[in-house]
Amino acid sequence: MRKVLVCIAAVVAVTCGTSGAWADSLLYSFEGGLDGFGPNGAISLASDTIGATDGTGSMKVGLVTGATFVGGITGSLPAAVGDPPGISHILFDMTIDAGQEFTGGFAVVGVTMFGCTQGAVSCGNPFQFADTEAIGGKVAGTYTDIRIDLNNSLHAHPLTFVPNLTFNQIFGPNPGAPNDIIPTHFQLFFNKSGDQPLTVYIDNIRAVVPEPATGALFSLGAIALGLVARRRSA
Repeated sequence: MRKVLVCIAAVVAVTCGTSGAWADSLLYSFEGGLDGFGPNGAISLASDTIGATDGTGSMKVGLVTGATFVGGITGSLPAAVGDPPGISHILFDMTIDAGQEFTGGFAVVGVTMFGCTQGAVSCGNPFQFADTEAIGGKVAGTYTDIRIDLNNSLHAHPLTFVPNLTFNQIFGPNPGAPNDIIPTHFQLFFNKSGDQPLTVYIDNIRAVVPEPATGALFSLGAIALGLVARRRSA
């Protein structure tokens, strides 16, 4: 019994020390162009070098008129997005060049994912996540590690009609399960007032996922606790 308790203590100590262990998975670096990104709505996109934080390339985003949920969208999905291993949030870097500060009424950026139901019965289903980052009011400069949490979709699941789901609840860890949606497109969306043009430079878009070791440690902890329960019932 004492050995089991020592084992549990060790597992808990290590697990607690690593429970915050997350790994960045680079999705889009814009080093070879726009990584498949194109305009979705009245927005302009172009390859650039301003604001490059990962290598020398970035994506220039421009909006002139007022906009709601327009964005840069790509169907190029790296494995971290195409076969979700447990994405918590998206990180990216954003630069505002001197003289291009947005001082209008409002401007924000967020993430929308699109997907198909199993068998491609229904495609183009959007899942816009509630978390956004304000652009209006920011001074010129580079803002690294902007975080968009993927924990509250403003669009309900197209099959179950359940609202406010997380990315992982929608797209699921088990491709092929009846209600899992297959991701098809990633989009950075922008909303802004119509009183001033908006220009920003985006780079280094990453998905943040738990490191495999963390999950393994939690499993070991569960096994150890199970051993204690069995010992007590014996």
